[in-house]
Amino acid sequence: MSQGRFTKLVELARLADSDRRRDLLRDVTDLFFETSGSRTAKESALFDDVLQLVAAEMQDEVLAELAETFADAADAPVGLMRDLASHSFEVAGPVLARSKVLDEQTLMHVVNYQSQQHIKAVAQRDKVSETLSDAIVRFGDDNALDALIRNDGAKLSRTGLETAVDRARRNTLLHEGVVRRADLPLDLLNEMYFVVETRLRDQIMQRNAAVDPATLDAALAKARERMRRSNDEISTEARNAMNFITSKKNNGELSARLLVSLYRESKQTHFLYGLSELTGVDHQTVAGLLERRDIEGLAMICRAANIERPLFVTLAVLVGGGDEAMARAEEFGKMYNAVPVEAAQRAVRFFKVRKSAEAARAA
Repeated sequence: MSQGRFTKLVELARLADSDRRRDLLRDVTDLFFETSGSRTAKESALFDDVLQLVAAEMQDEVLAELAETFADAADAPVGLMRDLASHSFEVAGPVLARSKVLDEQTLMHVVNYQSQQHIKAVAQRDKVSETLSDAIVRFGDDNALDALIRNDGAKLSRTGLETAVDRARRNTLLHEGVVRRADLPLDLLNEMYFVVETRLRDQIMQRNAAVDPATLDAALAKARERMRRSNDEISTEARNAMNFITSKKNNGELSARLLVSLYRESKQTHFLYGLSELTGVDHQTVAGLLERRDIEGLAMICRAANIERPLFVTLAVLVGGGDEAMARAEEFGKMYNAVPVEAAQRAVRFFKVRKSAEAARAA
């Protein structure tokens, strides 16, 4: 590198003329790439100092162009990249998403203190460490989390994946990314079954069918541990409903016909816990199905529990509500027949684990 040319650039960098600074920035940038691979460590450090000095008073438009120019450079000036990474998103975006010279500490600082757009850009990097992913899960909104879980280059901890599933249960934006996540444990995957739409349910069923019994048992053990750590409180109304249903069960009086009567009597909480007990599925999952009027999900749990088709159709019409649901009775019956019993029972095994944990908390 021409020492004289570089020295002149350093001198110009100290000038206050903004127009000359912009021309100087282009000259320094050009020289940087011209000397790539031939600079000494000292020269690289000098380049970094000059670029930071010249860029310090530039407008965002110029800095955005600079960020795009250096984002993919393997030997990009580290100091400059750190400065740009903490700038407005219009400037920082390309650097955060693509620059390989940013260290973990810098990225963590961005996730902790910058905007959701900044966090999402970090989540889209080619590689995201487990530690950085945990921070994104903690501080990022659902858009950032969606970008993270869709990123095959991101490593997520078990805790991070559990949080992703918990948030996905409340936001459809996250459904596809979570279900398609290759490293999502089987127990967490099945927690999504009654939350997602049909095409994603089919993917869950396919993965269930592909695993061996030992893998399934291990997943069920994980599900039991996750439920054991849950500390949901049970309201007085819910406890009374559970006691009523338990009494009916002990007397051999718990049936789908009783559920129909409870629904028609507007005893919604009793109906909820009765359906939960009859199907072996935890009440939160059942509540979600009822809230969404998810007849397909209702068909799955009723089929797995061997509830007779005519009674399922009656329940489906009640849950569906209104004249429109009555007109769909024949469709509901076909929906019930289309559910493979073995596949239904396999999927519901995970929710039986949740049901057992729920019963233990209520005891």
